[in-house]
Amino acid sequence: MSQQYGPPPNSAPGGWGRGPGQPQRQSSGSMRSRWIIMGGTIVAVALVAVGVVVLVTGGDKEQPVAEQTPDPTGTLYTPPTPSPTKAAVTKGRYDTGVEVGGGLWFTPVKGWLPDWDKSKGGTNYILQQPGARGRIDGYYWVRQTTQYDAKGFAEHLVDVESDGFKDVRIGKTVACKTTNPAIKACYAVTFNALVPAAAGKFLPFRGFVTAYADQSGKITATDAALELSVYKRRVRELVYMNNTLMKSF
Repeated sequence: MSQQYGPPPNSAPGGWGRGPGQPQRQSSGSMRSRWIIMGGTIVAVALVAVGVVVLVTGGDKEQPVAEQTPDPTGTLYTPPTPSPTKAAVTKGRYDTGVEVGGGLWFTPVKGWLPDWDKSKGGTNYILQQPGARGRIDGYYWVRQTTQYDAKGFAEHLVDVESDGFKDVRIGKTVACKTTNPAIKACYAVTFNALVPAAAGKFLPFRGFVTAYADQSGKITATDAALELSVYKRRVRELVYMNNTLMKSF
């Protein structure tokens, strides 16, 4: 008995299984799976939306978005602080001769020379004694400070300069008048003393200290003296140098 090949019983013509015109019935289990998948998708979308809101608001319901401090963008740049520049010293019509500091000048009289002792502060000019090397007939010394007022600096210099002298006699400190409006105060004090000379001798000197205050509060003082034997003859030279300094303010 031979075995026959062909479509199984009850099959539609043209192939295996049910024909296309016959609707297939789905089981209840497959429908349930679809609803579960759809529901999960909706929940996932909702969670994503909630996550976006949380990221935007920071999770704080009481703090609105507008009050959030944004992260700084770019590089924070602090410009460098410029270093202070030194004021330029101007030279006016009366600024001639020797600058003593702060734009002030005086004109030395002919015959007055820079002091050979460079250890002294300020600017010091001397009048050499004729025929006597190393001996002087006078000095004109300019110094500046901001530690005293004009009256106090004049009196201080007289005390300091006369410390090594003998028979020191200091006059009364007086206010002096000037015609330069840039000078706010002026005080002068005179003195007489015996100044040490060569071979242990002392020579009589007469001099005066004058201190000037400018608008900035700086005090410029002149300490001038001459040997008594030439004082009357050459005191005008000290006055002249003082006048050139006062015009320079």
